[in-house]
Amino acid sequence: MKLRRLIFLITIFLIPLQVFGQFFEEDTVTIYDTTYIKAYRDELTTRLFLSRKQNGYNLSPTLFKPWLRYRSNDNLLLGLGYTYSFLTINLAVKMPFINRDDDLYGKTKYVDLQTHTIFRNYIVDFYLQWTKGYYLSNPDHIFRQPPNGIEYPLRGDMRTTILGLNVQYLFNSSRYSYKAAFLQNQFQKRSAGSPIAGVEGYWMLGMTDSAMVAGSIPPSGFLDDQPFNQVDIANVGINGGYAHTFVWQEKLFLSLSAVAGLSGGFNQVHYSNSSTTYYRGLTAGFTSSTRISLGFNSQDYYVGLSLIHLSMTNLTGGGYGDRFSFSTGNLRINFVKRFRLNRPIKILRPDLWIL
Repeated sequence: MKLRRLIFLITIFLIPLQVFGQFFEEDTVTIYDTTYIKAYRDELTTRLFLSRKQNGYNLSPTLFKPWLRYRSNDNLLLGLGYTYSFLTINLAVKMPFINRDDDLYGKTKYVDLQTHTIFRNYIVDFYLQWTKGYYLSNPDHIFRQPPNGIEYPLRGDMRTTILGLNVQYLFNSSRYSYKAAFLQNQFQKRSAGSPIAGVEGYWMLGMTDSAMVAGSIPPSGFLDDQPFNQVDIANVGINGGYAHTFVWQEKLFLSLSAVAGLSGGFNQVHYSNSSTTYYRGLTAGFTSSTRISLGFNSQDYYVGLSLIHLSMTNLTGGGYGDRFSFSTGNLRINFVKRFRLNRPIKILRPDLWIL
């Protein structure tokens, strides 16, 4: 019940944040270069989409080689959505008769509230995710033979929580449009790009009922092979990168965006069964976020594939030299149709908003 109340309060908070953000932009943004960008002010952008989301939780003794790779059992979702003026709403449900692999990958329960609010100059990403139920996705690298004949060992007791906010600034918003690739209520006519810089803050919690590294998993020296079942991380940092959209004949396009961040914060590694805390203090971390969109665009239609992926990695601290990382991604296929309305939706007043 407490989690539902938190989601409700955050949703209520985000609606005025998005609206007031538009007022803020009206006085600070530059005018679009119409040779590069077309904005659909009076059109209703509707979309049918297929979506697949997945979370990952890794334990790594080295920087680029994860040791234990846990993944959630992702589902294929079917959704409908629309964008008009400043407002975008997407709703999706689990597709029946397709997602039937719980026997192999286990059952995952989750609450996933993500908002990727794209203003002209700013991108605001908000994450609130709670996930329970993971499976070990790389057993071939851990075991010579699967334990007890299980192809993918399950951790139904593993749960993760992430709360995060990322605000980024586009330096060339007059010629480059994020909305064209990911909201489809704008049209990128010519190739263009933009540097990106921003600030971010995340809180991540990973927990299990028993030891996180247990059972038949052979010792590796991770955290000196000491038992633990809780990792609590809070980070604040800065990030920067670049985004570019390549356009061919105003129809085909490929949009690529990569951002990396450095952060510092607080980390705690704990084993609740013996009330032992192995480390509690300051630590360092880094993040990476990727956005990719590929598709066909016209005045009335859009068909495309998009990917949004975020990864956060933190040192364990205390001289152990090990790393915990969390990742979340959303792969989506969009089928979009734009409708020009006979009358504008007055409550949203597109004539008052600079899109």
